[in-house]
Parts: sequence; C-alpha cells; structure tokens
Amino acid sequence: MNLTELWQRHARHLKLRRRSAYTVTYYAATGRALTAYLEGEGHQMVAAEVRIGDLRGFMEHLQSRGLAEGGIDAHFRALRGVFGWAVADELLERDPTKRLERPRKPQKLMETLSPDEYRLLLAEARKGPQKSRDTALLVTLFDTGLRLAEVASLQVTDVRLTEGHLRVVGKGNKERVVPLGLRSTEAVDRYIRKARKPKHPCIPNVFLGRSGEPLTRSGVSQLLADLAAAVSIPRAHAAPHAFRRAFAVNYLRNGGDVFSLQHVLGHTSLEMTRRYVNLLPEDLKVAHIRVSPADHASLRGTTGGRP
Repeated sequence: MNLTELWQRHARHLKLRRRSAYTVTYYAATGRALTAYLEGEGHQMVAAEVRIGDLRGFMEHLQSRGLAEGGIDAHFRALRGVFGWAVADELLERDPTKRLERPRKPQKLMETLSPDEYRLLLAEARKGPQKSRDTALLVTLFDTGLRLAEVASLQVTDVRLTEGHLRVVGKGNKERVVPLGLRSTEAVDRYIRKARKPKHPCIPNVFLGRSGEPLTRSGVSQLLADLAAAVSIPRAHAAPHAFRRAFAVNYLRNGGDVFSLQHVLGHTSLEMTRRYVNLLPEDLKVAHIRVSPADHASLRGTTGGRP
C-alpha cells in the first residue's frame, strides 16, 4: 500500500466517524505535502517503508520553507494521527512517528481582544448595512467564545433563546450547551426575527451573507478584519481566536471558574483551557485577594497561638 492509498483509507475512516470536512481537508494537506517531499527526494512511496528519518527530513523541509511553528506542529499532529490509526487498524506493523520529536513552539503571549477594542468594533458594526447581523455576530463571539467553525455552522434550530443558550456541535462532533447573556440573547433574537428570518426562512444557518448564502469561515474572518481596519485595531486582535481568548480571560476576571470555562469552550482537558488564559499580574493579585486562604481563615477566628 502506498502513501496515497493510506491517506485515502484514513479519509474514509474520518467520514465514517462523521468528522467535519475541515478535519478531512486538514489531514489530506499533510498527506499531499509528505508525498511531494518524498517524491522530490526520490524515496519509496510504500507506506510500510516510511522511516523516522524520512519524517525528520520532512519536518526540516517544512522549517526550511519558512512555515510558521503552528503550521509545522499541525503537520506533526496529522502524521501522528494517520500512522497511529494505521497501526491500530493493523494496516501497518509499526508507527514511524512513535519516536518523532514534536517541534518546540516558542511560548508567546497570544493576541487578545480588549473590552475597549470590542466596544469600538461594536460601534462600527452598528453603522454598517448589515448592522443587525454584524452586531449579533460580534456579541455572540465575545459572549460565548465559539470557535470560528462553530459560529459559521451555527443553525437557527441550535439557538434556544427561551432557555438562554446555544446548542453547539464542536470538534469530534461533540455536543455541548453554551449559555448566552442577556445582551447576546437580545442581539441574536433581534437579528433572527427582524433581519434574517423574514428574508431567508428556509436556510438553516444563523449568519448569512448579503444574498442569503451561509456566511463561511473566511467570510466571518474577513468581516472581522474589515471592522478592525475601520477602527484602526490590529487585525490579530479581532481574529476569531482572539475573541475566544478574550472570552476566556474575561470569564475568569468576572468570577467564573475554570471548570465551567472548560465546558463552555469545549475543551477535553484543563491544560487546553490554560493555554487560552494569559492573566496579567494584576488579575492574579485581585484573584488572590478575593480567595486568599489565610485571609478567609482569619475571618473565622483568631490567628493567635505560638509564633
């Protein structure tokens, strides 16, 4: 079996598991890149003959092309996923990625949208021709921390305004309930009832383009970029993931707990949630004042006794 056949089988496996088209495309991109690299090096294309040295060479090739650390890490994860699955399904006897070193990603502070920047974007959105939609979109992103793919695929039947929450199908087709605040509930309700539903009652998606087609992920990203440019905010601060990080940080700043945050974000582990939260020193100080064990203990009695 050659590499192309291996990747095709893996794609069928993903589809049977009802993984998203985006996930299938993500793995396919790594398959094409690896195949092109090995062909260029004159290596064999037989899947069982791929060695760790071939994969190390592939990773070095990606670095030499100037691919960003995140892109290289994405290829690494795809390689691990495909070859690990192939061994588990007994298509291959050994996994060449088992001892493959994961590229180190430098620890950088991630870009985050500030509340002031959010207010500027919101004010700009309310001036535009699609003000009802754009306002609802901004408030939803800032109030829920939805992923880009989740907000683009959100359907009208997923919006439970009476209960005050959204039904969200996230990564791996995992379903979760995401609460809505009062302002986001009002904005989404206004958009659906007055602007969206009367014109396009048969289209399931919540957020639509001007002609009624579902707003794509690239469409959402471009809309946010245009609003950011209009108010002179760095584009990175208004990216969908910047909204997601802003939600996480402000959720904790406003008294939310990390376990509830993990559920709302759709993370499978607390470690994933921690990566989103870059609390500033002053945030940590305020949090410690609020929950200081020693201070709370002293409120219940004296701190007397021997020094």
